[in-house]
Amino acid sequence: MSNQPTSQRTFYRVPRAAFTLVELLVVIAIIGVLLGMTLPAVQAMREIARRNRCSENLANLNRAMVAYEMNYGHFPVGTHNPTGPIQNVAEGMHQNWVIALLPELEAENVYETIDLSTSVYSDKNKTIQELSLPFLNCPSGPTNFDSRSSYAAVHSSTETPIDESNNGMFFLNQPVASEDVRDGLAYTLFLGEKQDGAAVDLGWYSGTRATLRNTGHPINAAWDLDTLNLDPLTVGGFASSHPEGAQFSDGAGGIRFYSNSTDQELLQQLGSRSDGEIPANWKTPADGSLTTESKPSADGDPQ
Repeated sequence: MSNQPTSQRTFYRVPRAAFTLVELLVVIAIIGVLLGMTLPAVQAMREIARRNRCSENLANLNRAMVAYEMNYGHFPVGTHNPTGPIQNVAEGMHQNWVIALLPELEAENVYETIDLSTSVYSDKNKTIQELSLPFLNCPSGPTNFDSRSSYAAVHSSTETPIDESNNGMFFLNQPVASEDVRDGLAYTLFLGEKQDGAAVDLGWYSGTRATLRNTGHPINAAWDLDTLNLDPLTVGGFASSHPEGAQFSDGAGGIRFYSNSTDQELLQQLGSRSDGEIPANWKTPADGSLTTESKPSADGDPQ
């Protein structure tokens, strides 16, 4: 045993092992790979949640349609105006199906502010012109909706001006009841998603192409309505911010996601209320959901 005083002893520390630069780079690379694997999954889950909330919006609008028919004996008209066809300009009465449904959507306070004796674009209706309604906003859409709607009602199965002779469910001045739907409510589209830039969208209160569309175009057709010089009578089709398709509701309350590759003939059959045809190769199973047998046109199960 050493007799050397403790204060004079020399202590040696064992050096700690440290990361080398190569090891650090390997760790960073592994973290990057893990993030690259998990972020797409997280984003996909978030989109699923947004799409589910969007389908809830459509379901609520559909329920309001049913409640309206129970109260009045018919569904709301697509748009009101003394004359037709309807142009996509801020001129005319243009009270639409959204306004008619407000009491059924627990928005009586909004409905009561609207002066129905004058145009929706009148200064007397300034309040609604600046109002955003959350139940009309798709969560996957723009963060600033202003007064726009993510949803439109089906006025026709073909690209044609909005008028009294349209073959969809919601059009100019003419109400439709369940008994008028020869094709069956489950085989007739009511509502779908739409997109417009702020420059051409006249608002959720406007009975123009702002809230009425047709199935005469493929889903998510490449239309930039902000830059195209469209004829004011052109209405356009359906589109969404969801990847690869858009959601629609039918008269039986079904909410379904239709892919961009949906057969165009099928889409047009669903857009007509009375062509007398059940879409080819479709069947109604025991659970009441609508499926396809040989046409892979509709993508996804009822929500």
